[in-house]
Amino acid sequence: MAVAYRQPTFKNPLPAIFKGIVAIAMGIFVGMIAAGEQAGRSRAAAELARMGRYEDAKRLMLQGASKNV
Repeated sequence: MAVAYRQPTFKNPLPAIFKGIVAIAMGIFVGMIAAGEQAGRSRAAAELARMGRYEDAKRLMLQGASKNV
């Protein structure tokens, strides 16, 4: 005698909540990396300008602005 399998009526919301939390955390992490890259690029351009290499500094900052992150 077999027992019929009964489908659960409750759908667990935790997987969807965790996916949302992970997406938010990844967005924050990627934003932090982008901010660090921009800070490094700005510092390098400032040093290049300080040494009188204005064209290199300008190219570095414009290259960073057009880079697709």
